Amino acid sequence: MKLRPGPVAAFLVLAALGVTTWLLEFRGADERHKAEAAKDKPVQFERAALKAIVLRRAGEPIRLQHDGDVWTIREPLVSPADKDAMEGLLSALETGRIERRLGEVADRKPYGLDPPVATVTIETTSGEPQVLALGEMSPIGGTIFALLPGGKEVAVVSAALGDLEKKDLLSLRDKSLLSFDPWKVKSLTIERGRETIALEKPADGWKVVRPFEAPADGPTVTDLLSAVERMRAARYVTEKAGPSDLKTYGLDPPAARMTILEEGQETARTILFGGVSEKTRYAMTVGRDPVVTVADDIWPKVTTALFDLRRKDVLGLGQYRIASVSVARDGGPALVLARQKDSGWTASGLAQGTLKNDSVDLLLREIADVKALAFEDQPAAARLEALSARPPLDVTLEQDKDSDGGEARRQHLVFGAVGKDKRMPVRDLAWRPIFLADGAALGRLQGQLDALVKEAKTPPPPQPAPAAPAPPPAGAPPGAGLAPPPGDPK
Repeated sequence: MKLRPGPVAAFLVLAALGVTTWLLEFRGADERHKAEAAKDKPVQFERAALKAIVLRRAGEPIRLQHDGDVWTIREPLVSPADKDAMEGLLSALETGRIERRLGEVADRKPYGLDPPVATVTIETTSGEPQVLALGEMSPIGGTIFALLPGGKEVAVVSAALGDLEKKDLLSLRDKSLLSFDPWKVKSLTIERGRETIALEKPADGWKVVRPFEAPADGPTVTDLLSAVERMRAARYVTEKAGPSDLKTYGLDPPAARMTILEEGQETARTILFGGVSEKTRYAMTVGRDPVVTVADDIWPKVTTALFDLRRKDVLGLGQYRIASVSVARDGGPALVLARQKDSGWTASGLAQGTLKNDSVDLLLREIADVKALAFEDQPAAARLEALSARPPLDVTLEQDKDSDGGEARRQHLVFGAVGKDKRMPVRDLAWRPIFLADGAALGRLQGQLDALVKEAKTPPPPQPAPAAPAPPPAGAPPGAGLAPPPGDPK
C-alpha cells in the first residue's frame, strides 16, 4: 500500500513540535533553574575544575594547590593540607549565598571593605580568577559584608563565608605527625632511654620480640597506635630545626623514639618525643624539618610499661571457638573432650560419655579467668623441666579453623603447684616466660575436671517404657482397642 505524503508530513511536524517543546520547556526550565541558583552564589565553580584557592589576610597569602584529589599548601611554605579543613573550606564556598545586594557603594570603609578583612581568590582550569573580598560582620542576621567578584557590587553574604576570615596556616595544614592505619601496622619499636621494646604482628597476633619473646596484649598495642595516629601538632615551633634546636627542645637525645612499619611499606617511620613545654611536649617526625608541640596526654601512652603491653590472659585462643580440650592431672591419663556439631560434647580417655555445653563452658571460663599477676621472663632450664614433669594440670586446647581455611590453632598449657607466695606458675609451651597467677585458680580447675569426669561416667537416666494399651471394654469384638497395622487406613 502506498503511503500518502500528507499524514506522514503531519506526523513529522507534530514530532518536531514535541521535541522543540521539551527542549524549551523542560530542558530550558532546568537551565533557567541553574542560572537562577547561580545568581545567589558569590563565587561559582565546579570542584573538578578547581586549580587553586588563595586566602589573603593581613599577613602573607596562603596558596592552596589542587592536584587530582590532593590539596597542597604551596605558599608561604610547602606542606600537605588538612583534608577536613579543606572540606570545610570548599563546603563554605559552595553553600555560601548572597542574602542581599547593596549595589555599587562609593565608600566601602563602613563595611570593612576598604581595605577588606580578607580576600578569597578562586582559580579554575578555565576562565578568569574570581576574587571575593570579605569585610565586617553585618549587624543583622549574623551575616557578613562582601565585595563580589568584579570589584563593583557590595552584598550581604551568609555567615559561613565569614569563617574563611579565620582560616590561618595552622588550621589549614596537615597537623598529623604520621598517617597510618593502626590495624595494618606490622612492627612497633619504642625506645625510652636505655630501654627498648620491640613488637611484631605475625598472622596470629602481636608479640614482644625484645627484650625477650612473649605474647603481647593486642588491644593495648592497638590502643597505643591509635593514640599516636590521632596525635596532632598544637603548634609549629620552628619550620626547619638545626642541631642546636634539637638539643634545646630535648630531641637530641630524645626522651622517647617510636618507630612504626606498616603493611605494604618498605621503610619504617619514626617520631621523636622531647621535653615538656606548658602541658605540651616537643615532637618531630624523622625526615621532616619542623619541630612541633603535641598535647602531653600522649606521654602516658608512649611510656606504657612493658608489663602492660604483654598478654596477661593465660588462654591465647578464643574461648567460644574451642573445638577440643585435653586435660590431664598429675601426669595421669587425659580426659579428652570434643565438641559436637549439633550440641554438647563427647568425652573419651579418662572417662567416656556425653557432657552438657554448660559443664564444659565452666571449665573453659575458669581457664579464661586465669591471668598473670607477674612473670618469670628468663626461667632456668631446670625450672622449665620441673614444671613440665607430672604437672598438677596439663591442658591442650584446639580452636576452630578460620573461615578462610588454614590450620587450626592449638595451645598447650601446664599448671604448676602453688608456691609459698600463693602463686601458681603457668607456662604456655610456645613461649619461654612463665605466668605467675593466683594459686586459688588451680583448685577450681581441678574441681571442674573432677565434675566433668563424674558427669561423663554417669549413665543417662533410663527412658520410661511405653504405656500398655488399655484393655477393650466388655463385649467388644476381638482386636478392639488395638492400633491398626501400618498402612491400614482404618
